[in-house]
Amino acid sequence: MADTGAPPQESVRARNYRLVAIDSAFVGVVSAAGPFLPVFLVRLGASGGEVGLLSSIPALTAVLLAIPVGRWLQRRRNIVPLYSKVRATGWLAYGAMGLIGALLPAEAAIPLMLATWAAASVASTAGVVAFPIVMDGAAGPNGRFDLLGRRWMIAGLSMTITIALAGQFLRVVPFPGNFAGLLALFSVAGIGSALISRQLVIPDQAQLAPPAAARSPRLRALVDLVRAQPSFIRFELRSIAYTASIGLVMPLLPLFYVREVQAPDAWIGIIGSAQAAGAVVGYFSAWRIARRRSGSAILFPSMLAAAAVPAMLSVVDWLPAVAALAFVAGVAAAGTQLALFDQLVARIPRDHGVTFSSVDQTIQNIALIAAPSLGGLLAVTVGVRHGLLVATAVGLLAFVLFALEPRGRPALPGRWSGRTDG
Repeated sequence: MADTGAPPQESVRARNYRLVAIDSAFVGVVSAAGPFLPVFLVRLGASGGEVGLLSSIPALTAVLLAIPVGRWLQRRRNIVPLYSKVRATGWLAYGAMGLIGALLPAEAAIPLMLATWAAASVASTAGVVAFPIVMDGAAGPNGRFDLLGRRWMIAGLSMTITIALAGQFLRVVPFPGNFAGLLALFSVAGIGSALISRQLVIPDQAQLAPPAAARSPRLRALVDLVRAQPSFIRFELRSIAYTASIGLVMPLLPLFYVREVQAPDAWIGIIGSAQAAGAVVGYFSAWRIARRRSGSAILFPSMLAAAAVPAMLSVVDWLPAVAALAFVAGVAAAGTQLALFDQLVARIPRDHGVTFSSVDQTIQNIALIAAPSLGGLLAVTVGVRHGLLVATAVGLLAFVLFALEPRGRPALPGRWSGRTDG
C-alpha cells in the first residue's frame, strides 16, 4: 500500500476478513497436531525430559533469534509474503517428523525428530514475531478483538472437528503409520494456510533509519527503546508468570493421559476435541463480552479458571471428567489469550511494531525454556499429579500479579488503541 501506516480501505479490510476466515480453517487443522505430537513421542518411548524438549526447543530458538529476526523484519516494507512462507516452512516439520518416527527405530527416531523440530523452530519464530503486526494491519483501526475473535473461533471449530476425526483415525490405522499419516495431513494444511495468508494486504511498515553497524550501540538503542515504554515492561513481567504456568503443563499432560489415566488414542482425541470445543466457546464469549465491556472483564475470570484446571486434573481418574476439565481449560485459555493479545498490542509503539513483538517473544520464551524442562523434572521427582499442583500455584501467581496492576491508564498517542469495534 502506498501510505505507510495508513489503515486498509474498507473493501480491502473486508477482503482481509474473508481471507483470515479461510486461513483460520487451515490453521485449525494444523493446530490439531498439538495434542498428538507429544503423545507420538511418548508412545515411541520418549522420556519426560524429551517431551519437555518438544516445548522448550522452540522457546530457546525464540530467545536466541526473535530480536535479530524482528530487526530483519522491521526493515522490510511488506512482511506478508515472508510471514506466509516461514509459517509453511515450520509446519512442514510435522510431516517430516511423522516420516522419521514411522521409518526409524525409536532410539534413532526420537533425537532426529527433536532435531527436525529445532530446525523448523527457526522459521516458526519469524512467523510468531510477524503475527501480531500482520493481524493488526489486516484488522484495521480498533478491529483486533473482532478479527482475532472470529479467527480463533473458526480455528477452534476446525481444530475440534480435526481432533475428533484424528482420534478415530489413530484407532483404526496401525501404529506408527497412523501418526505418520496424520502429521503429513497437518503439513498439507499448513501449505494451504500459506497460500491464503500471502494474499493479505496490510499497511506498509515505516522505514526507519538503518541500525548502527556495531552490536553494542544497537543493543543499547534497543534497551533504551524498551525502557521508554514502562507499560510494556510491566505487562511483560506479569505475563511471564502466566507463560511459565502453561510451560509447566506442556510435558505433564501427555504423560498424564498416557501413564496416569491410560487413555487410548481415541480418548485422547475426545479430550483434545473437548478442549478445542471449549476454545470455540471461549473465543465467542470473549469476543461478545469485549464488545460490551472490556478486556479486563475477560482476563481475570479466564486466568483464574486456567490456573484451577491442573489442580482439578490432579485428583481425577475418570476419562469423561478429564474431557470435561479439558473443555473448561479450552474456554479459559481462549479468553486469556485474546485478552492478553489485545493488551500486548495496545502497549506497542506503532513505528516499532515488529521490534517490540520480537522483544515480547524473547521475554516470554525465557519462561518456555525453563518451565517445560521443570515440568518434566517434576514428573520424575514428585510425580505428574503433584507437578500439576505446582502449575496451579504458578498460574495463581500470574492471576494475582495482573489483579494488582493499576487500571484505567488510557492508551497513549502512537500506540494501537485497546478498544474494539462496536
